[in-house]
Formats: sequence, C-alpha cells, structure tokens
Amino acid sequence: MDNMELTLGPILFEWKREEILRFYENVSTMPVDRVYIGEVVCTKKLGLNLKDIEEIIKRLEGAGKKVTLSSLAVVSNEEELEYTRKIAALHTSIEANDMSVMNIVNPEEKEVFAGPHITSYNAPSVEFLKSAGVKRVTFPVELPRESLAHILKSAAIDGEVFAHGKAPLAFSWRCYTSRAYNLSKTECRHHCAKFPDGMELKTVEKDAIFTVNGTSLLSADTYTLVEFVEDLRAIGVDALRISPQYKDTGKIVDLFRKRIEGDIGPDEGIGILRSSGERFCNGWYPGGAGKDYIERVKSQAT
Repeated sequence: MDNMELTLGPILFEWKREEILRFYENVSTMPVDRVYIGEVVCTKKLGLNLKDIEEIIKRLEGAGKKVTLSSLAVVSNEEELEYTRKIAALHTSIEANDMSVMNIVNPEEKEVFAGPHITSYNAPSVEFLKSAGVKRVTFPVELPRESLAHILKSAAIDGEVFAHGKAPLAFSWRCYTSRAYNLSKTECRHHCAKFPDGMELKTVEKDAIFTVNGTSLLSADTYTLVEFVEDLRAIGVDALRISPQYKDTGKIVDLFRKRIEGDIGPDEGIGILRSSGERFCNGWYPGGAGKDYIERVKSQAT
C-alpha cells in the first residue's frame, strides 16, 4: 500500500486537564502519523496551558509522531489574537484555521497548513493558499468527491480529508452552550465540560439535528468515510483525519489503520462501526445531504 497518512485532529470539546494529558499519553502509542494539538473552539476552556502543550509535543515527537499546532477557527478579539500569537511561537508547524495566522507567521520559517475551517472550496482558493506558502490543505467537510478530485488534480497540493468524527459545521462569536443555560459567552461557567462529546440538540419532534459545543455546531451523527478509503486514495488524498472522541478513539484509529493498510475491507469496516450502535452520516462525500448515510457503490474501487 502507498504511504497515505493517518492523522489525529485537535480535541474539539472541553475535557479536564488530567483527561487530556492521559489521552495524549495514550496517543503516543497509537498508529497515527501526525497529531494536531491546540485550541480550535474557545480560549475559555480550562484544559491545557502552554507549558502542557510544549510537554505533549516533546512526548509525541519522542514517540515518532509528527506534530502540528491547530489555531482558533474564529479570532474575534485581542485576547484570542494574543493566544494565536503564543501558539504560533511554540512550534515549527501550524494549522491555520483562521487567516489571521498568515499575518503572524512567516511560511519560510514555519510549516503552515490550512485547516478545515478555512474555506478552500475550489482550485483557485487553494492556489492562493499555495502562493501564500501553505503546504497542505485539510478540506472543508462539505466538499463532495467530484470537487475534491478536481482540486487535487488541478492544484497539486497535499490534501487531507476529515474522515471520522462529529463534523464541524459552523462557528459563532456567541456561545451556544452558555445560551442554553441563559448565560452569555462572557458569563461562561464551563457548562461545556458536562458534555465531553458535545450537547445533543433536538427538533421539537425529538429528532437529533446538531451537536452543540460552545461556540460551534457539529453534526448530530458521527461523520465517517470508513467505506471510502480506497476511493479517497484513488483521487489523490494524502491523509485521513480522525477527530478525537471521549471514548474509543484508539479503537477508531486502529480500525482506520487497518483500512489504510488493506487488512480489512469497507464492508467489514462499516460493520465494526455499526456494532457500537452509534449513528453515522457521510452524505456530503457521495454528493448527497450531509445528514444522510449513503452506502458506497459496490462496483467502486476496492
């Protein structure tokens, strides 16, 4: 098999500091090639301080992992801008999820990637990012296969795809979780910590529609492309991203490693996931509604 990378994205939810440290201790032994670490959603979280992040970087790199820092998806005030500056100074590799990063770092001195929250929806936008010194793009989750294939062929850049996890959909300056408790963002009491995989939002008919996570909205169901690994490789995708969840991230990583290596096929892969009883979606990649799960065409490359 070729050298398609398996990566682990940043933790999107609010976990306790000791839980995060224990998680990354476990990550050091997981079969992932690259680990993204940093705060994407909100600087008010009580998780890691900058010294913790530096120690985790040392541990992961000592275990042979590539490490990239992830920046905030929305930089809306001076406090968040200062946090972004401090994160950018920690390491030689950063994932820009907001274009403010491009005004802070020098791509000639620091490896810069474009994260999934930058709107790289077409080949011209990726060409612009390349001209600014970006070395890799993790594409927005909404892009269908045809768009990904065209961009990868036209722009010729390392491409990463969000392959498993609650799909990040939108960000706001306001905090959805605080609002659920009749509080504003500035009145934060860390209610996010009660929901380590996000707060489920339902319609009046009691159907799950979104996952609320502070200032962000994610998919209600877990987005997975476990059936499409061979097809993603065929269109030129260089890396698949797993988004950390509170439980069983290691099992998901092992499953995708086996899929990348060809040790198990697509049917067995989705069968293992479904045995957990969890709900899944994947609709955007095959060109449908994102909330749906669309079975792969059996004649597709395997």
